Amino acid sequence: MKKVLVTLTLAMMSVTAYASSDAPVDMTALYKNFGYRAIVFVLMVIIIVKLAKKPLLNFLDKRTSDIEKAIKDAQDASESAKTEMTNYEIKMKGFEKDLETMKEKSLKAAEAEKELILEDAAKQIEKLKAFAENLIESETKKATVQLKKEAVLAALEAAEASIGKKLDDETQKKLLEQYIKKIEVAG
Repeated sequence: MKKVLVTLTLAMMSVTAYASSDAPVDMTALYKNFGYRAIVFVLMVIIIVKLAKKPLLNFLDKRTSDIEKAIKDAQDASESAKTEMTNYEIKMKGFEKDLETMKEKSLKAAEAEKELILEDAAKQIEKLKAFAENLIESETKKATVQLKKEAVLAALEAAEASIGKKLDDETQKKLLEQYIKKIEVAG
């Protein structure tokens, strides 16, 4: 309404300025012309307001609601992001604790594995010692038996040489077995 009054006032001022000029003018025609123009202008404004008011208000309302919705969505997204950030921080702390626990477990497992390896190595050393001792003992026995056989053969050869005749194989075997039995009983 203020705009209409301002427009009319400006229009009247121009008429007054035109009327103050030196030219003879029919003022009633001017007023009549101005009246028609003012009426047409007012009608045009009314028509434009009637036609454009609703779409303009709808556009402005829609724009306002879109802006409000965008602000609300941004606030919701911000709150959601803060919540997610807090959750991730909590999870990270949990992961750090889990990592420390896993490190401790790994160290304990490695220590236990080390102990098992050392125990196994000690057992293997004992087994190898026992095996070596058994091997030495069996080789000693074999060598003793071999030496005894050689001693018997040497004794037989000496006996044959002193007797002057050779013994047959069967008699030699019997004598050898008897002598080995005597040595085993004595040894």
